[in-house]
Amino acid sequence: MPYGMKQGVKAPGNFTTIDMLGLALSGSAGIIAALVTDYQQSGEASALYTINQWVAQLGAILGFTEIPLWMVVLGMTLVGAGSIFYFQPITRQGAFAQGFGLLAVLMTAVPANLAGGLEGLNDSLPGLEPASMREVSTEGRIYHASYSPAQYMEVQDRRGPAKYDCTLTINFPNGLPDSIDTMLRKGTLRGRMHNADTGETYNLFRAAGGTMQKQGNSLVIRAGIPARSQNATIWVRVEAESYAILEKSAEASLDRPFNWTVNMEPSSTPLFMQRLNKSYWF
Repeated sequence: MPYGMKQGVKAPGNFTTIDMLGLALSGSAGIIAALVTDYQQSGEASALYTINQWVAQLGAILGFTEIPLWMVVLGMTLVGAGSIFYFQPITRQGAFAQGFGLLAVLMTAVPANLAGGLEGLNDSLPGLEPASMREVSTEGRIYHASYSPAQYMEVQDRRGPAKYDCTLTINFPNGLPDSIDTMLRKGTLRGRMHNADTGETYNLFRAAGGTMQKQGNSLVIRAGIPARSQNATIWVRVEAESYAILEKSAEASLDRPFNWTVNMEPSSTPLFMQRLNKSYWF
């Protein structure tokens, strides 16, 4: 029997509600398959996060509350189901392929949600000695400069473009389940920092001059956050396996170093389920 002999095609107008429901479910399945593929392969660069950010911005304009990631997934699935009325596939295989291809094109068109790296500090200018120094790392000797107020203002005047001097300490009460490099590679450790004043977002674990040191069960990140005003609200989001996703804000000022400590809370909820219930607005 030749291949395709069993494939029956109905005449236009003979498709019932059950037929269209089956085609819609197949189109949705194609969308979901493409979403899972992009989410697994692209990690935090997945276009899904960019779409969530766009939807959150639109929701803020319209007065909606935060829109979690699962609502974006649901909306795109419904788009896949409704697209059959435009493309009008006549088989469920064709509807699946149409849904998969539709999302593949969409993911290609949407830019990756990649954040830039944190900049370094300019706290050791020639001719300006720190008032005191203290060791901040037990894994290799590294020092943190602490200036007197007059010296600090001189640093601000001489350092060039304005930046908030940030020292972010992230405490993990139970430690990290794996090495930092392994967790970053697997996507089980992610972090973003957002300047609400400039609208810029930075990757906590992508260095562009900043430093990160592990001290026991804590990570200490020292970096400069570009500024355009005297004060700004800085947001941070940290995602780590075995911990609840943390999202907090604090006020930074150019008049003083920005020392910030956040504490992660242990959680037994899988990280992928937490991400689905989180709104990625930055």
